[in-house]
Order: sequence, then structure tokens, then C-alpha cells
Amino acid sequence: MYPEGVEEEAFQEGEVFGVPVLAILDGDPFVYHSLLENRLIVDDPDDFGSAYQAKGRKHCTAMASLICHGELDAEESPLPRPIYVRPIMKPDPDDFINNPPREHIAKEHFFEDLILRSVRRIFAGDADEKPVAPTIKIINLSICDPARMFFHQLSSCAKLLDWLSEKYQVLFCISAGNNGADIDLEKSKAKLSQLTDEDLTKHTMKILHGDIRNHRLMSPADSVNALSIGAIHTDKSTIYNQGNRVDILPSQELPSPITVHGYGFRNSINPEIYLPGGRQLYDYITDNQYRINDIGMAPGQKVAAAPVNPGERNRGIYIRGTSNSAALASRGAALIYEVLDELRSGADTDIPDEHMAVVIKSLLVHGASWSNSFNILESCLKTRNNSRLFKRIAARYLGYGIPDIKRVIECTERRATAIGYGSIKKNEKHEFRFPLPPSLSGLNEMRRLILTLAWFSPVNAETRKYRKANLSFDPPGNEVGVTRVNADWQHVKNGTIQHEILEGSEVVTYQDGNNLKIDVVCREDAHTLDESVNYGLAVTLEVAEDVNIPIYEEIKQRIEIPIKIDGAS
Repeated sequence: MYPEGVEEEAFQEGEVFGVPVLAILDGDPFVYHSLLENRLIVDDPDDFGSAYQAKGRKHCTAMASLICHGELDAEESPLPRPIYVRPIMKPDPDDFINNPPREHIAKEHFFEDLILRSVRRIFAGDADEKPVAPTIKIINLSICDPARMFFHQLSSCAKLLDWLSEKYQVLFCISAGNNGADIDLEKSKAKLSQLTDEDLTKHTMKILHGDIRNHRLMSPADSVNALSIGAIHTDKSTIYNQGNRVDILPSQELPSPITVHGYGFRNSINPEIYLPGGRQLYDYITDNQYRINDIGMAPGQKVAAAPVNPGERNRGIYIRGTSNSAALASRGAALIYEVLDELRSGADTDIPDEHMAVVIKSLLVHGASWSNSFNILESCLKTRNNSRLFKRIAARYLGYGIPDIKRVIECTERRATAIGYGSIKKNEKHEFRFPLPPSLSGLNEMRRLILTLAWFSPVNAETRKYRKANLSFDPPGNEVGVTRVNADWQHVKNGTIQHEILEGSEVVTYQDGNNLKIDVVCREDAHTLDESVNYGLAVTLEVAEDVNIPIYEEIKQRIEIPIKIDGAS
């Protein structure tokens, strides 16, 4: 939702260095905003920008702001690199209601053709021209088609993104889509106000759950190789004047009432992760009907805005939606890239360029967990009839959870993360060894083991299975006294991300020098897998911060870099 700007401030300008690693495919941004000036490389070979008025450059300006700076209320440091922008939307000349007109994919262009030409220009160039941004590893696509909901069959755009992901080894971060329809809450505003926050949360979630068939993924979020991002009903803003607006979902740990949900292709977990998308308030209409409130005031996520009046360069507004969540995921991916780039500039680590995107994919999901969101969701929707399969219901609403990027890019004395990568062929097995810290042996302390495997699968659109490469691992649990939590162990193997969290405090003894053995296995899924498949693997072992065990140092001293390659059984 992108309302008119309502706020103007003196934002700080900054500088960027180096080559771009992140691209935005969107509308034309307002590049003269003080937050964005000199930060964007706009490449517009179709001259879409000429169709815009300055005040109409809404969507991409907001997305670029979130990617560069995060939520402005959070006061985070900007990304250090410039961002490549390719406009693929322009104002709708047939929109006589809105001023400025809404942005859209023009009728004279096929969406798939725009995506293909844009990505090919980035990595392969046009005709005799050289590639314009071959260093790109992440592409933000905060655009979806509400007319193309996912019903078992993949959309043509999703198939295109799957092919592009594998061909160019690039990570697409895609918004899952918004459902902006009115909601019948079966209670008047007066009756809602009498409910406690807990009861209102339960009531709203039951209403949304009853209409979940209309909250399906929107194309191209059904992509198998990309990461699709849903929205959590939270933000960093402070509400100073709520007025007559109604917060129909008081919990800030559950998905936004406007976000759409999974499952994905072949019941895969999709959206894979959920990030903040802003608190969406509603207006009471009549007869228990509630409608999205579009005002640009808090709550929501504060972003740079296109000017309303001539000469404005500092306007800010509050917006909400899964577009925002995808932008924040792209920002997180870019931050992970900087950490990986710093690691590979050191003497001990050399992550090949062709593995960077897939390692970023694994790390972006690696910090995700259901946390307390599962408990709240369980209190709202779990019944005697669905209790046995409730983890699958939770995965539909939460994916793999809400990622904590800082936990991934920062180790502590009590937490160590190791990164693996490789190229694997059909029927091969790659064996990784993760050293166990001696100090943990024989202790009755809660510990957590997290493993995340990601890959870009070649695809075969002529078969029902579609995904050629089925990579997986069996998590070691007995060796360190932990068992699976969160998503169902079979459910996590249906896509191109296997993310497992294991917890426990069972007393296990072992010798110094013992390792956790993690076998990455590649099997053919759809006929025929002749290619090598690039993958990334992340493994974290941690204990509570009040447990005095130097896990990080003990694992660092014992880490083994090489992997062993065998034929899979």
C-alpha cells in the first residue's frame, strides 16, 4: 500500500563504494531524494522513466529506501554499495481515478519478456553490448500478479525465474503478494473493542483461516529456486494518533492480515521466510466489514517518498505490505554478502564467485525460527481435529520462520556458525565434519543445532516432478543430544531449502576430536539430471549466553575445511 507522503525531514546523505551486487526490477525511482542520491544506478533501455511524473515514482523509491536504509525509524546504517535498478513498470495511462496513476506492467509488454530481457542484460548483455552488471548476486522483485494465484501448477513467470536462478546463479527475493480485500469480522467495531488483545487475535486469525483459499501465493512467488517472502504484522514505528483506525490483529508476532500464504509447488514450504511488513490498520465500513486504511501515517514502515510538491527531496511516508518484506530480505542478503566477501578476502576462506548467491540463500534462511509465533498461532488455530498435522498448518503461516540476520553474520563465544559449499552430481554424497566442542561433553545444558542446505535446481518443465535435483541431509542429533523442532522433517525436503532446528539438553559424552558428520546427498528427481548442482550449507551450534562454554573458540580451533566425496547409496 503506497499512500501520499505526509512527512518531510532533513535526511543524511552518504557515499557508496564498489560494484553493485543487488538489483531491483521495479518502477522508476526518484533518484534525487536525499536518501537515494548517488546510491542508485538506473538502467532504463526501454525509456520507461519518460512516462513518469516525479510524484508518480512511488513504488521503487520506497523499495530502494528499504533496501538501502531499512526502516528509517530503526536508524540502521545504509548499504555500502550502489544498487542497480531496471525499471519494468510505468504509470497506467488508463487509470483516471488515481493521481498520479498507479504503476503497472504495461499492456504492450509481456511480464516474462521484461524479466528475461532485464536479467539477460545484467549478465550477458544486449546484442553486441557487454553485460551491464555481471557482479549482481541478488535481485529484488517486489512485484506480483494478484490475478495469478498459485493452484498446484507453476506460473510461467515462476518457471522463468527458476531457469534464470540456476543459469546465472542469482538469488531472487520475491514478495509473496497482498490480499487487499475487505474483511468480514462478524463483529461491529464496538464489539471488537470489548475483546482483549488475546481474544481479538484469536478471533481475527480464525476468520482469516476460514478464508485461506483466497490468500494463496501470487505469481511469481511460486518459484521453486527463489525465496518468497511473507509479511509479519510488525514495524519499528510509534503510533501517535490512531484515530478511528482499528488494529484487527494486536499480535506483532503473527503474519499480517494482508499477506498471502503457502504451500508452494508439491507442498513445499513457501513463503520460506517472513519479515516485517508493517502493521496494517483497518477502517470500519458497515455490517461488520473492515477495509484497509491507506493513510501514510504510522504505524507502518517509514521510507523515502516521491515528492508531492516541486523541489521536495526529503519526504517520508509509512507503508505496509509484502513488497516491504521482500525489500528487507534483499537488504539482509546484501548484508550477508558483505560478510562473506570480507571472509573470502582473508587467507583461510575462498568462496568461489559462482557459489556466493546460493550460500547467501542458505544463510538468509539459516537464522529463521518459529519462536513464540508458533505458540500464539497454536493458541489461535489448533484443534483436536488438526493437532496431528498442526506443524504443517504452522508452516503454511510461518514458513521456516522469522530470520534474525544478525545471528547469522555475528558469532559469539556461545555460538559458532560454519559455512560449507560445493558442486554435487547425481548419486554423489559430500561428507562434512563439524567438530564438537569438548566443553559440552557430559553437560546437562540446553543446546541448539541448526542446519540449512540450499541449492538452485535445474528444472525440467516437461515432467510433473519439475525439480531435477533433490538434495538433502539427515541431521545428526544423537551425537549432541538434540531432537527436531519446528517444521515437519518430511515437509522440509520438498523445495530447494532444507532448514532443520534441533534442540535438547540430553547428557551426551564424547571425546575431544569427535565430529558431527553431515552428508549432503544428491538424487535425481525429474528426468534427467546431468548437471552439477551448486549448493550452500550452514551449520550452527549454540548454547544459552549464560552458559560459560567457549563454543566458538573450541570449534574454530578444530574446524575441518575439506569435504569427502563418495557415491551416494
